[in-house]
Amino acid sequence: ELQKVASCRAAQRCCAHASPAMSSIGAAEALEAFASGTTSLITPQLTEVLQEMASTGQSRYDWTHFRALLGSKLQQVCSEYYGVTKDVEVAGETFDVVLKRLLILLGEFPNPPFTTQRLCELLLDPHRIYATSTRKLMNAIEKLLTVSSTEPVLTFNEPKPGSYQAVAEYDLAKLASGEAAGDGSTPMDVET
Repeated sequence: ELQKVASCRAAQRCCAHASPAMSSIGAAEALEAFASGTTSLITPQLTEVLQEMASTGQSRYDWTHFRALLGSKLQQVCSEYYGVTKDVEVAGETFDVVLKRLLILLGEFPNPPFTTQRLCELLLDPHRIYATSTRKLMNAIEKLLTVSSTEPVLTFNEPKPGSYQAVAEYDLAKLASGEAAGDGSTPMDVET
């Protein structure tokens, strides 16, 4: 276990000196390893993934991997609160039942819910608003997870043959290469 921690720290130091693109690749690999169960430790690199979502509202990581990290962080934060203040049972349900319900709600989303940014903010700094109450924290998380809207996942598809987009892209490519003129003129100059 200590070797895993040491190797994670060494990888983080390496990624800290790498280019931003390289560190995001490292973060994606760390997130994938975390989601696959290779490691269960939320490293500083994985915390940075949560911080990125909390600050930008955008995630460039696979939702199934990110969801595993969110679920683990949710369990960690709720358990820490419950260790200090056991006030969940006042509402009539046990801590384990409420926690299980929250994890089921999180697991039902096929794409990130539109409240993911706020959820990350709350999980990263829960004491800012909810000083000690486990019940209030878990109620806030439940409200964030009982939404039905998700963030759209943007994908770029090839244009369908014969569509306006396909024709426009074909014509543009011909213009850019100089073929469209038909008079042997040089290709269009493009400023970079």
